[in-house]
Amino acid sequence: MAAVPNTLPPEAAELAAAHRLGALQGTFAPKRLNKALFALYIFTTLHLLAMLVIPGLLFFWWLRRYPDFSRRQAAKRLHLFEHGLVVHPESGDGRVAIRWDSVRLYQDITQKIINGIPATIEYVYSAVGPGRDHARITHFYEAPETWGPHMQQAVLQAQGAAVLESVLAGETVNFGEFSLSRTGLTARGKGHFPWSGVQEIQVAAGRVSAMGSGGSGRRCSAAVSDIANLHVFLAVAQHLSADSAAA
Repeated sequence: MAAVPNTLPPEAAELAAAHRLGALQGTFAPKRLNKALFALYIFTTLHLLAMLVIPGLLFFWWLRRYPDFSRRQAAKRLHLFEHGLVVHPESGDGRVAIRWDSVRLYQDITQKIINGIPATIEYVYSAVGPGRDHARITHFYEAPETWGPHMQQAVLQAQGAAVLESVLAGETVNFGEFSLSRTGLTARGKGHFPWSGVQEIQVAAGRVSAMGSGGSGRRCSAAVSDIANLHVFLAVAQHLSADSAAA
């Protein structure tokens, strides 16, 4: 899975050991600009410097958010472990370590449309740990289509069974806009949907939707970005819905 060789700096190794993250499974470096865009930025910088120094310097300072123009940014890494992650946030310094079994992971994947033509896809994952631990992980790192689903699956493996057990024991588990209980699904502002009245739960066009059964017309939906631990939510909801249908 690693996009770059699995080399782990001493600081990251110490942080991973302190949080008992286990074996390193993948390392991802910042995404580099393509040659055409890099050449355009260089040309723009030189052109601005030749005309007005201050705008040129300001533009170059703005470019330093890219690893192509900043050694500090280029040195950042996203490390995925068996039991969690260690990441340099895109902005700022330092590293953040968060375990899969305690994280609330939100994903926001959007595609820009320019003049009716699909353009770049933007990936934003927010990993919220206990206390003050928090990391915003974006397409700043290469291969988000690889590390994003891997993180969701890792959270499912770490939390799925325990969450299902809690729900079956009578607890209500909150996932943000939706909550799950043994009796049904509750949508914020939409009320309670008993499992016997839920026909389908689907993800489409950036939203999670629950449709009522039997022609009831009841429906609720929420943005994917507002659902914590999406894969855990879907797995537990589908299990409870299937159990209700089989009863």
